[in-house]
Amino acid sequence: MDDEVDRLYGLPLDEFVGARDELAKQLRAEDRREEAERVKALRKPPVAVWLVNQVARERELDVRRLLDAAESLRKAQAAGSEEFTEARRDETHALERIAGAAGEIARREGSGQAAVDKAMQTVRAAAATDDGRELLRQGRLTEELSPVGFEALSGLVPAASRSRKKKAPPPRRRPSKQARERVERLRKAEREAERAADRAEKEAARLREAAEAATAARARAEKDLEG
Repeated sequence: MDDEVDRLYGLPLDEFVGARDELAKQLRAEDRREEAERVKALRKPPVAVWLVNQVARERELDVRRLLDAAESLRKAQAAGSEEFTEARRDETHALERIAGAAGEIARREGSGQAAVDKAMQTVRAAAATDDGRELLRQGRLTEELSPVGFEALSGLVPAASRSRKKKAPPPRRRPSKQARERVERLRKAEREAERAADRAEKEAARLREAAEAATAARARAEKDLEG
């Protein structure tokens, strides 16, 4: 039944209730009454939550990157790891890409910025808990989530940093020329990779629009042919 439920959450929002009721009816006809009751109890997601579920399907890689970054943040904070800053940066990049995707889907479906903002609040909140991460990964969220847990996570400071807060900082060694040059090369490579990712996303959006236009044109041609 999991595949059938996944299909429900991937449908256009105005088709959810009808498809859910039809699936429940089918399950009852097959004498799968317990499953039918579970399906019938599924709630139609609010617009913002529907946006999150669509992003989870259309941008699976970005969602996985966000979840990986959230897990890295949790581990880095607990252990006082110096990788905390890197994980925070990865998380920020993933959130930016997810926000862009949510905006694209909202414009495509005629939803406003308010729905996108609420969707991102739900994404941040979901990424902060085990249950939320699983629902986000599956694209099966049913309600808007409070961002309180995420905000608490955002305020975390690596444990090692807290333990050194009252201590005088150790003398800092001046980085070598080779080290500075290596850091600069890595920064340049990172900027180039980000620009390439942005170009790829724009190209993917253009291709999706072209595919939708082709589908619409084909449908009109078929209709004219039948007429």
